[in-house]
This record gives sequence, structure tokens and C-alpha cells, in this order.
Amino acid sequence: MQGISFKGWQNERTLTTHSLKEDRILMILEHDSPAHKNKVKEVVKMMEVELGEDWILHQSCKVYLFISSQRIAGCLVAEQITEAFKLIPRPEDGKQRTSPALMRETSPSTTIPFGNIVLKREASKRSRPSEGRLCSGAIVCEEEAKPAVCGIRAIWVSPSNRRKSIATQLLDALRGSFCSGRVLEKSQLAFSQPSSLGKAFAFNYFGTPAFLVYKAGDSSDY
Repeated sequence: MQGISFKGWQNERTLTTHSLKEDRILMILEHDSPAHKNKVKEVVKMMEVELGEDWILHQSCKVYLFISSQRIAGCLVAEQITEAFKLIPRPEDGKQRTSPALMRETSPSTTIPFGNIVLKREASKRSRPSEGRLCSGAIVCEEEAKPAVCGIRAIWVSPSNRRKSIATQLLDALRGSFCSGRVLEKSQLAFSQPSSLGKAFAFNYFGTPAFLVYKAGDSSDY
């Protein structure tokens, strides 16, 4: 719930964070020490419980760890890409969804006089949710590819640390460090087929439901 225990390393590649606490973000590259890479594997194994196995990490990935109170509270795995596809948002994307159980159609009301009181009765029936709502995991993209630089394979925050802007800080740190000497624009990032929660986060981060997505390849030895 709180993340993975982490006492720190002697040689750390540390990035700044927005936090007022003593939090920090570490970047781990493919040629780092075995101790660093073993810790990354431990974190990824935790991520796989929620995100699925055997696809998150490969040798060329750059990994960002968010450290808070001697624990790894968040992790972002990124890779270099050249193109991605713009997501075609559905009408309900970016809006508060209504639970199918609460979707109702109301028929004309009937009034019943009772002395000096008028009672109003409404007959209602449950409506069937549209197929678009049932297929909430479907992703539809434009056919024409767009240029992109960085692919976000996976991003994860431990349950007790969610809604603390950790994922946002990880993405901001990535934009300033992924390419040496320049800061990436948000439009140069793409997400790898995000889940419904991932789509909601991306909408908030990019400010639009029409962000870039791409298909991540299989993982390899790390």
C-alpha cells in the first residue's frame, strides 16, 4: 500500500521535484549497476500485479522512481519512439460517467389529488447502457501517424500515495531529462494503450482527451 522500502544508493541520478518535502526522483538507465536494476525489477514486479505481466520493461527503457519517506512511492517506465497516433475521444470522455444502474428514463408524471395535497408519481424504468459504455476499454485512433519522441510504457503510484501529484511530477521530471539539453513538449509524449484510469489521468495532464497513444512492444531481458 505504501510502496517498496528503499534505503538509498551511494550513487544516485537525482532529479528535482515539486514537493516541499525531502522527496526525490531517481532516473535509472540500462548501463547502471546491477543493484539499481535489481531494485527496478522488484518495483516492476509490484506494478505487474495491477498492470499485467511481461510487457512493462525492456533493456533500453529509462526508469524513474519517486522516493518518499524511504519508500518507492511511484514508478514511470519510458522508451524512445518516433511516432504515435492521436486518440479519437468518445463523447463521454472527459465527462463524469453515470453508473448504468442509475441511468433511467422517466415517463410523464401522474398527479393524484389527496385532500388539499397533490401527490406526484413518476414511473421510471432502467435504460440499457450503450455499447460504447460497455466497451470502456476500446481505443480508437486516427489512421495518420504523428511524430513523437517519448513513449510512456507504464506509470504507477502506490495506493496510499495516489492523488498526491506523484504521477504528474514523474512526467514533468521525464520531460526535462529524457533528451539531453532540451525539455520535451507534452505533445511529444505518448501513452501505451492506457487503461480507463490512465486515460483519465492523461486527460487531466494534457488538457485534452485527444492525446497520443502507441502500441508498446514485448519486454526483453533487463
